[in-house]
Amino acid sequence: MKKSFLIIVKLFVTILVLLFLYEKISEDIDGFVSAFRLFSNNISLVFLVILLMPFNWWIEVLKWKYSIQPITQIPFSTATVGVLAGIALGFVTPHAVGDYFAKVFSLSHHNRKRALGLILISRMMQMLPTAIFGLIAFYIFSSRNIGKHDIPFSFSFPILSLLGLVLVVLLVIMFLHRNHPKIQDYVMPVRKMGVKLVSLLAGLSVVRYLIFSAQFLILLSVLGLKINLFMQFMGVAFMFLAKSILPTFNFLSDLGIREFSVALFFESMELEVAPIIASGLILWLINIALPAFIGLFFIPKLKLKNT
Repeated sequence: MKKSFLIIVKLFVTILVLLFLYEKISEDIDGFVSAFRLFSNNISLVFLVILLMPFNWWIEVLKWKYSIQPITQIPFSTATVGVLAGIALGFVTPHAVGDYFAKVFSLSHHNRKRALGLILISRMMQMLPTAIFGLIAFYIFSSRNIGKHDIPFSFSFPILSLLGLVLVVLLVIMFLHRNHPKIQDYVMPVRKMGVKLVSLLAGLSVVRYLIFSAQFLILLSVLGLKINLFMQFMGVAFMFLAKSILPTFNFLSDLGIREFSVALFFESMELEVAPIIASGLILWLINIALPAFIGLFFIPKLKLKNT
């Protein structure tokens, strides 16, 4: 019953997202098409965004290589297989299933079960900048929109949200200190992660977040938006947060939800959103579709046998 309800909610939200995008593009089809002309006329900036893509995924490879250190040392090539195969599998699987599968099966058999907790911690590190910057962006978005409809809202919301994030972290720490035998294979490797390693993973997560943000900001610069750079960055931060928390189907690695969330934010700034949706589609092609295609060639290198 609960699973069926969740599927219905996801389907409902996904349909709403797609209808919103269709409506916004239909309202300004000329702006949508002209955005692609602008990008073709500024091909050097688009090429710069493409050049940043390998750095984006290189950092993810480093994160995977370092996060697995408490149980095994893997070469950079093995870490690359796990990440790129994960991108390809994640293209068509819900949530992080493809990522978990590829990373686990890039390891030898006896390390696979113990790696799950480490993968979870690595993903949590990536959520830190997403939550921090995203909550600031959500506050800006809410303060501009909720006030228009006379809905009570105060500065306490982001504070309460941050306290909620701290509570989640504390609950995870408490869970890791449980000694239940069924979870020891997952928990023990995480306990071996020192402050230095956790700090390194957090730092790499922030750098990766900033690289992705820079890519989007470069594309937005082509459009000549009439808002300052900070507000553009907040739009990107809002997109990251929405992608992480909205209950939608993982259609082609969240195709649509990125464009929906960033369009929603910039529409509140009274900007034309069709060109911004075009920017999101281009970034999706560069950062997701292209690496997923490359990742197809790494799937056969996964260790699907118990070796």
